Amino acid sequence: MRNLNKNWLKDKVDDYTIEELKRIKSEIIHCSNTYKNVFNGAPFYESWSLESALEEINSYIEDNALILTSKFREQIIGFIIAINKVPDNQRQYAQYLENIKFIEEIGVLNEFRKNGVASEMVRILLLKYLRPDDMYIGYRTNAMRYFDYNGSESFESAVMRVQEEDKIKRTNKEKIIIPEFSENEKQKFINKYIELIKNRPDLDVSNSSALFRNIFGMINYSRIDGNYSFQKDPTGDGNDRIFPIIDLSKSLCLTKKEK
Repeated sequence: MRNLNKNWLKDKVDDYTIEELKRIKSEIIHCSNTYKNVFNGAPFYESWSLESALEEINSYIEDNALILTSKFREQIIGFIIAINKVPDNQRQYAQYLENIKFIEEIGVLNEFRKNGVASEMVRILLLKYLRPDDMYIGYRTNAMRYFDYNGSESFESAVMRVQEEDKIKRTNKEKIIIPEFSENEKQKFINKYIELIKNRPDLDVSNSSALFRNIFGMINYSRIDGNYSFQKDPTGDGNDRIFPIIDLSKSLCLTKKEK
């Protein structure tokens, strides 16, 4: 695990700060504009207006969310939004409801990516904003989708094949059909996939998972009775994805400092 007590951006970016969003109109608008620009750009290509982004940020504020902003020379270039529970409108999708730090959004303006900005925000979150009883990290991600698997090929080769097929379909703007699985079938798929990416992290298509792996090293996901814990995608069954939950007791040690 990387040393959480070290400022990862110290030698990369001057005039750089991370702080909680000030609850004043100008700062909220500034953050909303950054939110809009992040998600309207690559790789998300969503369609936010300043008004809709402002409404979204204000809704997080009303829910007492923690909003950390990254600033470069007073410009808000990134943000992380986290709450101390699974959101009420997503509780039906999560296996853990308490003792969780749920990361709703992480975003950095395109021109500032690949400089450790997101990692630095997560570092500050872990060092300064975890509660004593926080046991898990939940996060939204674009992880591997479910697909039919009949055993005629190895699961590893099937994952590689489906990822390549989906990449081509997205490029051609073709619809990706996600099969309907029972809860038991989904759980078996999740167990197989998480076991696979332990040794093949290159097959983990989640940007968020890559970020946490960069921080923790090997991620230890939470398990219940031998099964890996997960959250469903709250946007609907048609977009169902694997949302694993990180077990902080096995993945993070804040009491030991690297020398």
